[in-house]
Amino acid sequence: MPSIDDFIRPREWISDFVSDVGRVLREWGKDRYIPIRQQVDEDWRDHKLVEPLLKELLVDLGINAAFFPAEVGGTDMPDPCTLVCILAEEGGRIDSGFTVAALCSLWPMLPIMLKPHRNMALIKEFGPKFCGETLYVGCNAMTEPASGADIENMDRVRGKTIQTTAKLDGDEWVINGHKIWPTNSGEVADLYGVVCTTKKGSTDLNDFAFIYVPAHTPGVSMGGPYQKAGMSADMNTDIWFENVRVPKFYRAHGPGDDLTYFTEMITYGNMASASMCLGVMKNVYEIIKRWTTERIIAGKPLKEHSMVASALSDIAIDIEATSAWIHAYCREIDHPEIYGVDPWSPKYAHKSRGLAVFASRAVERVCSTAMDYMGSYGYSREFDVEKHWRDSKMIGLWMGGLGLKQLENARYWYDLETL
Repeated sequence: MPSIDDFIRPREWISDFVSDVGRVLREWGKDRYIPIRQQVDEDWRDHKLVEPLLKELLVDLGINAAFFPAEVGGTDMPDPCTLVCILAEEGGRIDSGFTVAALCSLWPMLPIMLKPHRNMALIKEFGPKFCGETLYVGCNAMTEPASGADIENMDRVRGKTIQTTAKLDGDEWVINGHKIWPTNSGEVADLYGVVCTTKKGSTDLNDFAFIYVPAHTPGVSMGGPYQKAGMSADMNTDIWFENVRVPKFYRAHGPGDDLTYFTEMITYGNMASASMCLGVMKNVYEIIKRWTTERIIAGKPLKEHSMVASALSDIAIDIEATSAWIHAYCREIDHPEIYGVDPWSPKYAHKSRGLAVFASRAVERVCSTAMDYMGSYGYSREFDVEKHWRDSKMIGLWMGGLGLKQLENARYWYDLETL
């Protein structure tokens, strides 16, 4: 009988090592997380359950150390985009809110970790902490109250709305500003990757800066966690920076290069978002398949009614299409020697926006369809479809929301000149 392992996942493109990591995560989720995921949903304020689980995944299973080089205790795993997507998919099947918390620990480190643009000074500074035996969590502090997705809209806004400033004073950056919505903010994160400008109002892309700030640096403060419709394991708060001083070398790379590798971060964020949607859809497939097999209507299983079978087919089609698209892009991003395009090219940031839109729409359809055919049980917490429904809606709203994703995808495919 077909299972979630029969949906497209090209074996010849995925190393045994990466596949093994995915299997370990799935087993961990089955044994440790899924039995308590409804309890985790109530843990949005205190994270008494979430942080020990993050420790198990990021430290004990080695995910935090995945992309750091061996010289700082890392495992330097191959095919980074494919690995991220496998982790995001398997994690999304378990709990997409927890998965974004786990993967966002590493997200701000990508500009300095990935080959061939590693910053070894910063890797030696922070790598041993991420690769150690104690939980050490990263946070990407990007969005601001006034500008929202404008920060990611570098093609047209070009950073002019960034209000968080970084001024060089001798051998230190002095940072002032206010960030909202970062995953792992509050008391979770130990290190922030902060999007700044070295000249407020500038459209010079060289003034875009990405600077690391340890969470307990004097001048850093934060608000309480937001209560959201879902994504309880993803803690979001306000962060304020008031004359925060960090060493000059805490800047990821420097003028121009900071934006270049920030663009690569956006691509990875799009790919991981789509993969989380895929994982959610696969778990909903498992739930609705079991439900429609066991539920008897008019003397036969629910799935044996033609109208239901048609809807179930659509669920499978959305999963198959999303999976195929994800792995095609992973192949391109992980193998520039074949496709001739650097992973940090805006091409992939823009193309992967379209994938993220498709996946977020597909997961909404899948969750909604499953709820339709489960009736009241669909919105009962007992079966977890309503949790996936709430959580997955939020995946489509982050990283610029639907509007920016569509716009940037159109910029690539249609050579837009004014938008």
